[in-house]
Amino acid sequence: MVDQIDKKMRAALKKMRLPSQFFQRVDRIAGDLNVVLLVFAVGLATLDLTFMVTQKVVDRLPQVTRLADDASPVADATPAIPAPQK
Repeated sequence: MVDQIDKKMRAALKKMRLPSQFFQRVDRIAGDLNVVLLVFAVGLATLDLTFMVTQKVVDRLPQVTRLADDASPVADATPAIPAPQK
């Protein structure tokens, strides 16, 4: 078992690239990732700016008269006009 793991590790070490090639590959990946992060940052900045502008606009709007939705008054249990008796 240990012998198989040792063989796999040796094979993996043989396949490793030179440090300069490794760093070139990491640099290329980081360059691509920077583009994605830049697009994400611009999107968040746009969202933040939009929120800030809408808050300023809402603050400058005139106050709205709000009506509370009160329940209608409850009618008395006894009618105002007595029912005719039979």
